[in-house]
Amino acid sequence: MCGRTGLSLSEDQVKCACSYKPASRDLYSKPEWLHEYNDGKKYTPSYNIAPTDVTPVLISAAKFKNSVQTERVLKPMMWGIIPPWHKGNYRNHNLSTNNCRLEGIQGSKLYNPILQSGGRCVIVVEGFYEWQTTNNSKSKQPYYIYAPQDNDVKIDDPLSWNNSFDKKNGWKGVKLLHMAGLYNMWQNEDVIMYSYSVITMDSNSTLDWLHHRMPAILDNEQQIDAWLNISDVDPHMALAYLKPVKILSWHPVSTLVNNSRNKSVDCNKIITLDTKMKSSQKTLTGWFVKAEKRKCDGETSSKSKQPK
Repeated sequence: MCGRTGLSLSEDQVKCACSYKPASRDLYSKPEWLHEYNDGKKYTPSYNIAPTDVTPVLISAAKFKNSVQTERVLKPMMWGIIPPWHKGNYRNHNLSTNNCRLEGIQGSKLYNPILQSGGRCVIVVEGFYEWQTTNNSKSKQPYYIYAPQDNDVKIDDPLSWNNSFDKKNGWKGVKLLHMAGLYNMWQNEDVIMYSYSVITMDSNSTLDWLHHRMPAILDNEQQIDAWLNISDVDPHMALAYLKPVKILSWHPVSTLVNNSRNKSVDCNKIITLDTKMKSSQKTLTGWFVKAEKRKCDGETSSKSKQPK
């Protein structure tokens, strides 16, 4: 599952951070940024991006050959795909489309046609948030998950990022996460909207302690290139590139992020968990250990009482 993300970079910084080496060149290129449409909604840098917010999404330029010069394009899109068949106000389709399950894409009447028509995209973020249920079921502890950073870079301190870009070396600074997604263009008589869904999959041992689902994260340039290459990589082969990422970093954050109207830098600041919570978690763990020990001891005692 993925319900909130963070991206605080400016438009130009996002272009630099998404720079890539075209096959025919030794220098890095920045993708073009297409501003059109989206009912006047624009990307606003935020440490707490929620569904229906607009964020920059990386896509192939294959569908824009007549208007762009680069192989990749950054297009601001609304989070939450608008179904192609929806009529009327795009805000009122009443479907949950923020995430789409990898296992169900090819059988979905919504997502499979989009996949087959080349609607693959990469959602670029600094990190995403997930909530862990605590002993008190009414309270959930939020965590911020992000790519491992260089030693001198702290994800919750933008002053430490030292972002820079040049054509020879590419982007240096904060490392982004690249989530696989699907996007679609929807229109009625008055409005054209681009929107996307984040693909999710079963969590692996890296994150299953936190949540049973995780975003499909593209971990290297080969995966990103294959997912975006809608001309040469067919949909079935592209899906095979989606694997649970094994290396991530995370830290607990305050419940400020629970309110989507809180967009400030404080949302992803690392916090120290309450000692009572740590103590209760330790007590609970100890209880399970003791219970397991009693179970094992009971089995041993039972076996020792059996006649020879």
